[in-house]
Amino acid sequence: MAWDRKQRRKLSDAGNWAFVTSNLSFLFFVVLAVAIMIASRAQIGIFDSAREAVNDAATPLYELAAQPAAMFKRWGQGLDSLLSVYEENQRLREENARLLAKQNELVELERKVARYEDLLKAQTDAPVASVAARVIADASGPFVHTVLVNAGHDQGIAKGQAVVDELGLIGRVIASGNRSARILLLTDLNSRIPVMVEGVNLKAILTGDNSVHPTLEYLPAGARIPAGARVVTTPDGGVFPPGIPVGVVASDSRAPRVNLYTGEGRADFVRILRYTAQVDVNSAPAEPLPGAITEQPAPGAAVAPTPEAVVPAAAVPTAQATPPVHATRRPPPKPKRTKPANLDEPFSPPAATAAAAPRPAVVQAASPTTN
Repeated sequence: MAWDRKQRRKLSDAGNWAFVTSNLSFLFFVVLAVAIMIASRAQIGIFDSAREAVNDAATPLYELAAQPAAMFKRWGQGLDSLLSVYEENQRLREENARLLAKQNELVELERKVARYEDLLKAQTDAPVASVAARVIADASGPFVHTVLVNAGHDQGIAKGQAVVDELGLIGRVIASGNRSARILLLTDLNSRIPVMVEGVNLKAILTGDNSVHPTLEYLPAGARIPAGARVVTTPDGGVFPPGIPVGVVASDSRAPRVNLYTGEGRADFVRILRYTAQVDVNSAPAEPLPGAITEQPAPGAAVAPTPEAVVPAAAVPTAQATPPVHATRRPPPKPKRTKPANLDEPFSPPAATAAAAPRPAVVQAASPTTN
């Protein structure tokens, strides 16, 4: 103790520089931590590659660690079910009876929809391929809500693809390695999903805020959404397939929140949808703005004839088919009679002038008659 006091007294007497020189390792690690933090905030691509490589390398370890955890979880669920097996059995019997009654209605509705689509020649949505993956790590915390799955580029997984379970949408892929991928959950602060509210047909953006109930933003002014309305995905942006269930509206307010179908107790297995938009939004032409004035051709500019304006040669009548032309000649105007100056002289009409010359004949084409 006395030696420590003497050592600290010597360092304090020597000044701050002596303290720095005696703790070079500590100073080095502090500078290294600050440099790594600044580089990570700059979003350099080398850190993303390094992170994906670490995830790929740690995937087998995560899988080994996830198996005992999943086994204990199944045992706990089984024990809970044994304690409430009678009530669960009664509830399942009632639910089975309701489902059997709904099954007949569903079969009839499917038959009607198929008939209407056949009559209207409606184009149905193409089936979406999917890849099954297992959740091997849950990195959710107070600020980040992500999970890691054991599927990557080798299975055709790419950034932006939708991830679902047996209940509905979970999130989307934000990073993909060769054998692993990271999923951003709907509850994360950086999550933005285009959705539509069924019943009122209003489109909105489902925004996460690190809570269990995301909010609906960018709704039309004065829109009122009833509580309990179903929320599904839309194909806007060409990222998500249409109609994936997301949740139900929890509150009737100007900023309603959504109760997600996938709660905190997420499934161990998920499906990653390999959806491709039917229209490439990157190469599609931009739509004109409302009220925009389209360009008109300049006066005297050559305009290419449209296919409707092109008349085939067979449709033009020939000289033999041309009906006869009847020429009519108008009589020349009568000259004015003028009174002679000398009443004794005989009257003689004035000489013809250029103004009184007969007008040229007007040719009128007679309309063709039908036989």
